[in-house]
Amino acid sequence: MKKHEFDDETLMAYADGELDDETAAGLEAALEADEALATRLAVFLDSRAAVASALKPLIHEPVPEALLTSVRHMAEKAKPVEDVRARNVIAFRQKQAALKQPLRSWLIPVAASLLAVVAGLGGFMLGREIGVTGSDAGAALTAALDREVSGSDVTLGSSGETLRVVASFRDEHGDLCREYERRHHGVSTVSIACREAGTWVTRLALSAPRAEGYTTASAQETIDAYLASIHAGAPLTPEEEREALATFR
Repeated sequence: MKKHEFDDETLMAYADGELDDETAAGLEAALEADEALATRLAVFLDSRAAVASALKPLIHEPVPEALLTSVRHMAEKAKPVEDVRARNVIAFRQKQAALKQPLRSWLIPVAASLLAVVAGLGGFMLGREIGVTGSDAGAALTAALDREVSGSDVTLGSSGETLRVVASFRDEHGDLCREYERRHHGVSTVSIACREAGTWVTRLALSAPRAEGYTTASAQETIDAYLASIHAGAPLTPEEEREALATFR
């Protein structure tokens, strides 16, 4: 039987409780035998809880103490471990059920079904390679970020997903970073990835239903706040961007 690949957007939708029943069932079955997949999903579940805690000062509803305790525990366990397989499907279902409704009410003032993944949030590293082994869309995304200039729209592989590169800039360490938007099945995911040690590493990802083709104001505020936190430089000029991308060829 051919092994089914689950891309980052599918895992994000599962963590947010938005995945359809059939796909969710297939994912849960795969989690029982795929250690790497379980580790990737754990990152999304952990980051989702961490984001809710980080957004607490912006909203009025208190975060339940039980969830805060869970977040602290997950932060300690964020790095992959050999016994990750012990995080079975039941544990994922319990964690998802605990997060789904409370988090959604907290995030409504920020953006509908918003999911943020921030490197370093809460003191632990959430950065990860964007390329998914065996994923057509993942390989296409990596190639597009290496090649496409800002303002261009491209289709990623055979998935029908559309990529729009928004801008390029450098962070405080001089690493090249790119802001881009992926659109698929009515959902828009705005991400920031930076080039580290020869690969693109996701620093921030915001996923929400598309609002007539525009990034919501609250999502843009989150992006701006993150850019300020990494002391992002000004967007590269077209010439500077072309020179930077030329080094990847």
